[in-house]
Amino acid sequence: MTSTSRYYLGTLPHLLNPIDLDYEWFGVLWLEEEHHFPIIVGYWFSKEKSEIIHDAIQSGFSTWTEISDHQTIMRMYESIRNKQKKQDWERRTRLSIRTIFKSPWSEVSSGLYIIKSRETYPLHVSAILKKKFFVWLEHAAVCETEAELRGFMQRVSEEHQMET
Repeated sequence: MTSTSRYYLGTLPHLLNPIDLDYEWFGVLWLEEEHHFPIIVGYWFSKEKSEIIHDAIQSGFSTWTEISDHQTIMRMYESIRNKQKKQDWERRTRLSIRTIFKSPWSEVSSGLYIIKSRETYPLHVSAILKKKFFVWLEHAAVCETEAELRGFMQRVSEEHQMET
């Protein structure tokens, strides 16, 4: 018995692009095989729906069935965002050794700092640990609301046994 594969493309407007921090069109292309869960093969953000279709074609896909089911596309979006959130939280990175000699890190004492990318939401937020000779990016997140920012700060406090 042979398995048939089908590609599906779904698009929705006004979803958060976590890189640009803009609400844009979101498009996701996935594969479904008989008796298997859907496999996401590509996703894009764009100002226009037509650009998503262009991006899918540029990625080597030419035939698909377009899906307009809001819940299905939202599940795909949430799945992608949840994986990104997990990676942002777990990916600990030592910044360049030169960072310790540059402002503001050369001027502050050792400790854990929470840094927002901007004052308006949505925003990127990072937990930065400054040690004597190194600066580490401990955690990062995208926050759309004040509540999400407070949740990030609380989680950082719990993870690093700090008092708020």
